[in-house]
Amino acid sequence: MHSLIKSIFKTLIVSLVGIGVFSTSNKVMATDGGASTDNSVVTIATRDTVPGSTGNNFLYGRGMVTEHQSDPSYNGRMYATSENYVTGTPSFKIFESTDHGGTWHKISEVTDTQNRGGMRYQPYLYELPEKIGNLAAGTLICAGNAIPSDMSKTSIDLYKSTDHGRSWTYLSTVTQGGTATTTTSKNGPVWEPFLKVIDHKLVCFYSDERDKPDHSQLLAHQASSNGVDWGQEVYDVVDTRPAARPGMATVAQMPNGKYIMTYEMMGSVDGSGETYYKISDDGLNWSPATFGTFLTNGGSPYVTVLSDGTVVANSTNGNVLVNTNNGVGSWTSVNTPMGGAYSRSLTPLSNGQVLIVNGGGYSGPSANANHTLTSMVFDLPAQYHRATVTFSGQPTELDAGKTAKFKVAMSDNSAADFDVTTDDSSVTVAKQTDGSYQLTANANYVGEKTVTVTATKKTDTSFKGSFKVTLKGTATTTPSTPSTGGSTTTPVSSSSSSSSTTSSSSSSSSIPTTTSSSEPSTTSSSTSTSASTSIKKVKAFKVYAKRGIRVYKDVNLKKVVKSYQKQPRISAKTFTVTGKAYSKSGLLRYKTTSGFITANSKYVAKLYYQKAPNRVKVISKSGLYEYSSAKTSSKNRIKHIRKNTVLKVKKVSDKLFELTNGNYVTANKKFVIAK
Repeated sequence: MHSLIKSIFKTLIVSLVGIGVFSTSNKVMATDGGASTDNSVVTIATRDTVPGSTGNNFLYGRGMVTEHQSDPSYNGRMYATSENYVTGTPSFKIFESTDHGGTWHKISEVTDTQNRGGMRYQPYLYELPEKIGNLAAGTLICAGNAIPSDMSKTSIDLYKSTDHGRSWTYLSTVTQGGTATTTTSKNGPVWEPFLKVIDHKLVCFYSDERDKPDHSQLLAHQASSNGVDWGQEVYDVVDTRPAARPGMATVAQMPNGKYIMTYEMMGSVDGSGETYYKISDDGLNWSPATFGTFLTNGGSPYVTVLSDGTVVANSTNGNVLVNTNNGVGSWTSVNTPMGGAYSRSLTPLSNGQVLIVNGGGYSGPSANANHTLTSMVFDLPAQYHRATVTFSGQPTELDAGKTAKFKVAMSDNSAADFDVTTDDSSVTVAKQTDGSYQLTANANYVGEKTVTVTATKKTDTSFKGSFKVTLKGTATTTPSTPSTGGSTTTPVSSSSSSSSTTSSSSSSSSIPTTTSSSEPSTTSSSTSTSASTSIKKVKAFKVYAKRGIRVYKDVNLKKVVKSYQKQPRISAKTFTVTGKAYSKSGLLRYKTTSGFITANSKYVAKLYYQKAPNRVKVISKSGLYEYSSAKTSSKNRIKHIRKNTVLKVKKVSDKLFELTNGNYVTANKKFVIAK
């Protein structure tokens, strides 16, 4: 809320004892996919880049990242907005980054088409994670306070976008309040909307001053099953002291399924701003008379939960506060390279990082602060992240009647016991005497399907991890008489599939149905017949398909199990090789967990580099992590490296590149390519 008393409180806020706030003034515009801007402050907008801006220019920055778009190319895009102070009618400018926050450009603005007064205060950007009413998953929503120029009323209005933020249309009004000032004696304003889908409903949390004089301000929410019609108001935080002003609620769901809410406590009852938090079992019932737990000095708080379950919050200070135990117990203060602000938003990214958007420190609406709207992708150091359930040796494929062993552990190597289950009775799991777990596939299964294996820590079920395994089984057939013909069949071109990726040469994307005359013979004809009857077991290694490829039941590549079309390298089919054998014609075959494949180097290659190039370029869309040790646990992570980054290599060993700086990255060819 904008008020003189809040401005006074902001100036009195102090940092946590013993914790310094480090800020930086560097503004970086990256040209390398945003990789070099991690942990650096990046300019989104200035008075010069947004015509008409005046006074403060920007306040109350908000960010968002897309994860639920029907068009996958729009997932992972970042969006930002803020209050924008202008000489005319205000609107919320929408900015987009397609390079991991390295650069930003304005794509649209949300204008007040209902009240004609202007979208003035407290915007919030949100992407629907699921279908709500007639609103599809992936619909973008901008909530904000529509206020006329005479400030005579407040209205929390929602606008939607179905074209990736390029245009916006009015959706609904959640609630309305009185004059946009904190000095009212009754029927005050409504402020600070925050959206979240909970229990398949769209919920809008907000601050409410309409219960004066009993309560200067309280926190409440309303829910909607369709985003248009809103239910009755439900109170969330109601202080018994009439002068207390709880405000600016933000909500996130934690790994244990419970919800955490942060909010500020302002007003003459404290003499300075403070941040509190509460925990709810279901996100809708907050025991409004319960005061909550003190978190830190300062107001304007924000809370989020990272992809690994780490809870991260901040207030007006430049640090973040971290909790790895579902909001229970101690919080650790971690400095960031971005200064504090009047409400820095925190948006979790799928790789464990967090997007911070900053509209500048608090100043009154009529001030001339000349703020810049900025962002930062912050890589929280590995030692502050929550431990995760990890797997080793887990299979990606399992044939009917076969078994496979794997291990489960905590990423921080802490002692733990696990309940391990599958979501399909065709695959069972049992713990072994050595502490590992064994999967067993039903011998009678025929077909192909994906089975999920889940491990849950027994003493804390919020620690959970899973992996998927493809179960395959073929029906027993009567052996056919081998063909005596010497010629091979014609390759099947992958270009016949509309979903495949074709090359300029049709032969390069063909799938060999039997023996190819171009495959090199690695044994003489005098020994090939006897060699073909035996399979030599080898230490398992992985290969990937360079072209379209078929998997066969027999070493002579006669009985097809499954065909795979050519794919780009980063998504190519991979196989685990467990043995080698030779066909009757003396050609080398790989025995895999799925069946036999050709060993022809034109069709397959080892998944990990065997020799070290001088340089490699990151090609994985999600990037990769750099580690301080050859033990690639989360505690040894140094930083996240973005796509297209070039790295200098010293040597390769055990599926890892040792870099010239002494650190390590994966040598997996789906993540890096020699440059």
